[in-house]
Amino acid sequence: MNPILRNSAAHVVVDDLDAPRLDETDVHHLFRVLRLRDGAVVTATNGLGSWRECRASGRDAIAPMGGIVDETPRAFPLGVAFVPVKAEKPENTIRQLVEVGVDEIFVVAPTKRAVAGTRDRLNDRADRIVREACMQSRRVFLPAIHLGVALIDVVALSGVAVADPDGVEASAANRLLIVGPEGGFDDDELPASIVRVNIGPAVLRAETAALVAGARLVGLHA
Repeated sequence: MNPILRNSAAHVVVDDLDAPRLDETDVHHLFRVLRLRDGAVVTATNGLGSWRECRASGRDAIAPMGGIVDETPRAFPLGVAFVPVKAEKPENTIRQLVEVGVDEIFVVAPTKRAVAGTRDRLNDRADRIVREACMQSRRVFLPAIHLGVALIDVVALSGVAVADPDGVEASAANRLLIVGPEGGFDDDELPASIVRVNIGPAVLRAETAALVAGARLVGLHA
């Protein structure tokens, strides 16, 4: 990671890098919560891979200082699909997956062993959760998030594999890992041809398994 990004006092997502404008939520976070002083280094990104160094200006704005930097995206996106379960918060899983560096997140529609669907609150907040997680982790590419996707549609995607304790070692051929609910999927929910990969020796909670899958996938393609 570029040291300017890593060491900035804050990182924000804006629409226009030539004239970066903060929304009310970001103004509150930067100047009321973080209490940034005038001149503090703030990096801004458009979420499409471009970013630049800025400085806090006054109590509600940032001003461009450095030139625009364009980062190169991955040759193909890395993704994790997970099934929401009761007693877990999908918001936390989404946030953590963004922070570990995945490019696509699929929140799978209810399966036979998981009846928890995508809540209205998540539909309303998913984009903001992704945005805030990018700001926290200094990412310059906003991951894509897909809500309520049918499992059958996810398994049809390129490079897909499902996390399974009895699976083979994960490899660079894997681009999208599916994490099932507690107890896994029923046999008739997945095609026999789908690759099954082992993401670790321990029995993990669904929320933990999604995070481990994302970190393992990013590490394989580092």
